[in-house]
Amino acid sequence: MLDWKRENSASANFMLSAAVWLMIGVTFGLILAVEFVFPDFAKGVPWLVFGRLRQAHVNTVLFAWLSGAMMGLWLYIVPRLTGRKIWSELLGNISALAWNVSLVIGIVGLLGAHSQSREYAELTFAVDVAVMVVLLLNLVNIWMTVKNRVEPKLYVSLWYIIGTVMWFPLLYFIGNVMWAPPTGALTGVNDTIFNWFYGHNVLGLWFTTGLLAVVYYIIPRETQTPLYSHFLSLIAFWGIAFFYTGVGAHHLLWAPIPYWLKTVAVAESFGMVIPVMAFMFNILLTMRGNWGKLRVSVPLLYVITGWAAYILVSFQGSHQAIRGINELTHFTQYVPGHAHLALLFFSSSVIMGGIYYIIPRIYECEIWSKRMARAQYAFHLIGFSAFFTGFLLTGITQGTSWVHAGLPIWTVLPGLRPFMALRVIGGVLLVTGFVMFAVNVFATVRVRRHVEAPGEVMPHLVAEVDAS
Repeated sequence: MLDWKRENSASANFMLSAAVWLMIGVTFGLILAVEFVFPDFAKGVPWLVFGRLRQAHVNTVLFAWLSGAMMGLWLYIVPRLTGRKIWSELLGNISALAWNVSLVIGIVGLLGAHSQSREYAELTFAVDVAVMVVLLLNLVNIWMTVKNRVEPKLYVSLWYIIGTVMWFPLLYFIGNVMWAPPTGALTGVNDTIFNWFYGHNVLGLWFTTGLLAVVYYIIPRETQTPLYSHFLSLIAFWGIAFFYTGVGAHHLLWAPIPYWLKTVAVAESFGMVIPVMAFMFNILLTMRGNWGKLRVSVPLLYVITGWAAYILVSFQGSHQAIRGINELTHFTQYVPGHAHLALLFFSSSVIMGGIYYIIPRIYECEIWSKRMARAQYAFHLIGFSAFFTGFLLTGITQGTSWVHAGLPIWTVLPGLRPFMALRVIGGVLLVTGFVMFAVNVFATVRVRRHVEAPGEVMPHLVAEVDAS
């Protein structure tokens, strides 16, 4: 870890601690995948019971890995787009420390069966308060940096980061029903509506907006090409802000909620095609003539993979809102497959690309092993393809057997085992790739191998490209 007084230390500390959490979170996930094939795998170990471990896995990946790393990326990006150092390096480091301590308490608590038992909102009230404090500290740090900027332009990435740090504390407070500490929940179907408003917008108004900022930042810089269209980026920004907020109820099309709410959710799910298309073509046109740079830039390779995954998961989400398809896929493994495509392939790919870009610049060195990073990419791509195929085949088999053939659930289970085994195989490859990533990042920090080739410059001295 970097000393808290050093510039960019908060950014590095967020990212390095997140890399540790990544290995823990995906190990939890692999154990869960094994339990689908061998249900008695962890028999007699209470903290490995599926119900506890699943909550710990989700919160470790969602908050400790993805959210922590993303905040670290912002603390590096914002100063470079404002022309100012981060407003308070000390405040950033306090945030990083508080974030990790609160999540240790929360995740150990989940393994010990201390949970509020709501999707993505399982952490207990005391931990929720600590999370809110860090989110607000992060908001202050970023907003004050932007306020004191010397660069008059508000670049695309700043639009997305400013919106994200403003929206998510409100979303977290509402979604976790923090005005009701004893339960952290409402009663009946009203709680379900609140829960899915929150659950879906964790992706939409946190990871989507927060990570598109990273994509908009890194691609122009790694390609040395200005972003194709500032106008398209703002269509995408305001389109997400307008359409994404109401899509959560498409998870409840078969629940006894108001019919108008279901209709709004379906309509807004299809409205999301507009910002997704704007984003897709903006990056696609920025990449014209630059595709060959994927062979030489590790960060670009991962970020472009995340871009492609975002397009895929967005269109998959819109088609799942169609009532006929929703009827077929609801309650099946197709739905968590969709969630893993969003969080494990889109979000993690962008974050790994961002860390591979930023960590060498903070430590004034190059990536410890580009060969390992590319080998890891093969594990990541092949592993996720097998992993996601397992979800897809399981979900389709479940849906067609239940809805079309009318078979009872228990008769379908034995036939799902080969598909569950495919998830384990893909999971092993994925975990291997993630461990390689963590090793590469920490070796980069430890060895700090400087660029020695004649005529080359240090990464942090490469000319900055106008990202607008």
